[in-house]
Amino acid sequence: MGSRPWKKWQRLGVVALAGGALLVAACSGSDSSRGPSPSDDLDAAARGVPAAPVDEAGSSQGEPGGGESLEQPQVQDRKIVRTATLELQVENVLEAVQQIDDVATAAGGFVSASNVFVDSDQNSEDQARRTQTASVTVRVPADAYSAVMSQLRGIARDTVSETSDASEVTVEYTDLQARQRNLAATEARYIELLNRAATIDEILTVQDRLNQVRLEIEQVTGRINVLNNLTDFATITARLSLPPAIAQGGDNQNWAEEAWQASWETSKDAMVALGTVAIVSGVLLAWMAVPALALFVIWRLFGRRITEFARGEAAGQPAAKSE
Repeated sequence: MGSRPWKKWQRLGVVALAGGALLVAACSGSDSSRGPSPSDDLDAAARGVPAAPVDEAGSSQGEPGGGESLEQPQVQDRKIVRTATLELQVENVLEAVQQIDDVATAAGGFVSASNVFVDSDQNSEDQARRTQTASVTVRVPADAYSAVMSQLRGIARDTVSETSDASEVTVEYTDLQARQRNLAATEARYIELLNRAATIDEILTVQDRLNQVRLEIEQVTGRINVLNNLTDFATITARLSLPPAIAQGGDNQNWAEEAWQASWETSKDAMVALGTVAIVSGVLLAWMAVPALALFVIWRLFGRRITEFARGEAAGQPAAKSE
């Protein structure tokens, strides 16, 4: 009879333990079915840890063993920025500018800048002689860089100098692409959190961080576009000038014209000298005319008296000697 109460209490204890275990399991299941809160996800996204979206069954997508492998970034080609500067001497600057434009257009490029400088000699009737220098900048596809450089050298009568530079930006380009992918994943996560936000504070916080991420995405995308433009098209600057003989006009002027020009310049110098002497003489005569006029007036007034006085003095000196 004494063992029955003990067995009864033992059965009650087993039932209580089983009920407690079921209650704990039910509570944990309900918490896991709700998933992380928007605040927790926002903190994780702010730390740069993108959380995987949760499906309806409660399992996160992209976990190992789920049958899907993570996307690997593709290996990028080398990104090289090519620039070159040519100093060329040509027979005709204007024609050379047009030829450079034709070469760039035929290669699939374009002229990005063109400047033609003309001297200030308005008396020259030869337009080719008036045009002294020009600077033309073209953008051509990187694949046609070597061919275009050869064609530009062929336009010139002489290549004075040539400078080329190649800068590799592959590392920067790859880093920008990786950053762009991470920012895109963060943006998608913030959009998901914005849809799940329950309070106004959560909505404003998520929206502010989403705007910051989108600004960074625009900056990175703009830099990527600049690098694509610089690497897809090479920049070539050609500086054109006339050879020294053509610039001085030696081929267009015979010996008679040179002699005539030299004699004309000499005669002009002689006329300038004579004119200078005449002007100086006239100024001196003008200054000497004033005292000469004064002396003439004095002589007219007192000249006779002075003469008579001088004669009287001369006559008195012999009489004094005779005494």
